[in-house]
Order: sequence, then structure tokens, then C-alpha cells
Amino acid sequence: MTQKNRVRFLALWAICLSACFQYNTRAYGSENPPVSDMPSEWRVLSDIQVQSDQVKAMSRKLGADIGSVRNTVYDVKGKRVQINVIVTQDMLNAEKLMTTLRSMKSEQALLQKGLIVYEFVGPNDVLSVIAEGREHLK
Repeated sequence: MTQKNRVRFLALWAICLSACFQYNTRAYGSENPPVSDMPSEWRVLSDIQVQSDQVKAMSRKLGADIGSVRNTVYDVKGKRVQINVIVTQDMLNAEKLMTTLRSMKSEQALLQKGLIVYEFVGPNDVLSVIAEGREHLK
């Protein structure tokens, strides 16, 4: 490949990556955050898309621009675990949200993957289940 063709290829590649990033950002910032893909023994008890007015209130309270939130409650071997899937507007807000949540919760109850922050909620007797779920989502 000549130098000129290599430059053209890299320019096209950069355009494709930019388009993919913009599409994924819009998709995650939409009204429906992705459902957590959990192991088969994690049985869904309830799955709620949080309404936009509540998301706005959460954004103000947590000090980060949040696009959408999904609350899913699971039964795992007789124990109840909730996962809040929180989709932020951009990486800066994802970091802001993680900083705020870290001040309120254990690091083991949080996981950030790009614009998405997973918050695990449950009593102390589900810590091992939360660790399993967190590891599965990594």
C-alpha cells in the first residue's frame, strides 16, 4: 500500500469510527438503556424504565447529566438484587456520576463501562451475589 493510499484508508477509518461512536452515544442516551445480560440463574422479578421527569431529578441530585435509567430487580438463588443501569450523556458525566456514587456506596457495588454506570443494590447478605454479577458484566 502506498503512503497516499494509507493516508486515505486511515482518514476513512477515522470517519467510520466517529460515526459509530456518535451512533452508540445516541443509542445509549435514548429512552431505553440496555437490559443487563445476566447469567440464567438471575431471574427477572421486575424491569422498569425510569420516567424522564424522575431521571431529570436524579441528574440534579447526583450532579451529572443522565440520559436514562433502567431498574431491574432479580431473584438470585432466593436473594433479591437490583441493578440500576444509568446511561450518562458523555464520559465527563459518567466520571462525575461515579465520583458521586463512590461517596455514597462501596466500589464493589459500582461498575462503569463507557457511558453506562451499573449500580448494584441489595442488603449485605447479597454481597457475594453482587460480586458475581459485577464480574459477569465486566
